[in-house]
Amino acid sequence: MTNREYEIEIYHNGVRFTAPVLGEKRYLEEKAFLNKLVGWEYPPESLPRPIPDPTQDFYMLDDEQLEAYSAFRKKLERETE
Repeated sequence: MTNREYEIEIYHNGVRFTAPVLGEKRYLEEKAFLNKLVGWEYPPESLPRPIPDPTQDFYMLDDEQLEAYSAFRKKLERETE
């Protein structure tokens, strides 16, 4: 497994920033969390999404969602220490 850096774009209150993600496993964990957070579902019969997925690597988050995502990232950081 590589330590490739992926980027997820976050939009919040008119501001765009990039969340850098190191490694495919963590990228997939963050994507799954964000998809659930914003209610994006992919039908089981659909083709797998590419990694990275430039057409879907962006999320528009409200205050509560951004707070939840920040807490999730901090939790992942603590788990990898």
